[in-house]
Amino acid sequence: MMINNSFDLSIKFHEIDLHSTLDGGQAFRWYIESDNRYRGVVCNRAVSLQNKGKIILVKINDNNSPDNIENILNDYLNTSRTYDDFYNKYDNDICLGPAIRSFKGLRVLRQDPWECLFSFITSTTNNLLRIKLHINNVSYALGEKIGPNKHDYTFPSPEKVLEAGESFLRKLGFGFRAKYLIYAANEIVNNNFSLNELRKSPYKDAKKHLTNLYGVGEKVADCVLAFSLDKNQAFPVDRHIHRALIKWYGVSKKMSLTDLSEWAIDYFGNYGSIANQYMFHRERLISRAENWGGNHIKLLAKEDFTSFSS
Repeated sequence: MMINNSFDLSIKFHEIDLHSTLDGGQAFRWYIESDNRYRGVVCNRAVSLQNKGKIILVKINDNNSPDNIENILNDYLNTSRTYDDFYNKYDNDICLGPAIRSFKGLRVLRQDPWECLFSFITSTTNNLLRIKLHINNVSYALGEKIGPNKHDYTFPSPEKVLEAGESFLRKLGFGFRAKYLIYAANEIVNNNFSLNELRKSPYKDAKKHLTNLYGVGEKVADCVLAFSLDKNQAFPVDRHIHRALIKWYGVSKKMSLTDLSEWAIDYFGNYGSIANQYMFHRERLISRAENWGGNHIKLLAKEDFTSFSS
């Protein structure tokens, strides 16, 4: 019988905006439920989370003890890292200031490195809906069912993925990315590559190791470094970030992605990954409002909403 256990988890000293954090392009296995809870699997635990001020309401959706849930979520949400210095430093920044004032509580996650690597290899030339579909499909096919919902599956280990093989992943819809995923799984399973060891390495060394993996470019590497491997300098550059850097900071349109990333590291330093997420979130919402209008306009930062409404 499944445990249906709800309790209050206190996140001390930090505001946490679950919507901006869990649905902001860092992770791909969170789903909004009818009661506005976010349902997902963290460290092989099926949970639903809901904001209530500085409290997160946690509902356990598996049949395991709640004893370690608080530690798991504090690690995943990286609550040991305070953002006060970042907020103070960039409150008047032309790009980040409005994002901080409207989305305060957005946090950089500390995900499982293997799931993070798999997810961002999958993201290559892909859109959000298809990424989520593919990640859910591989979990359903190769993971372990731990709760009653269709999304309550563990993420498959490198061993499971390697055993399934490239053809299997292609049948699930991963296309050309399948060979990259199998290569990464093979390197890890055969002890040629350790993701966890990269947490101990300096940023540039860790990035070099990741980009040596077949199919892993600079953007994918920086996403993995920022969202799972504690590299605060990491600054992934995609089209939203590229546009924001040109618009708000006046960087040259001719700069390569490598040069843009290095510029951001020099400019933001150890605030890179945080600045990146606030910038990305604001710019992505602007893009959606421009392209789709409607309710997307209501989600904008306050200053952007005012400009759209005027």
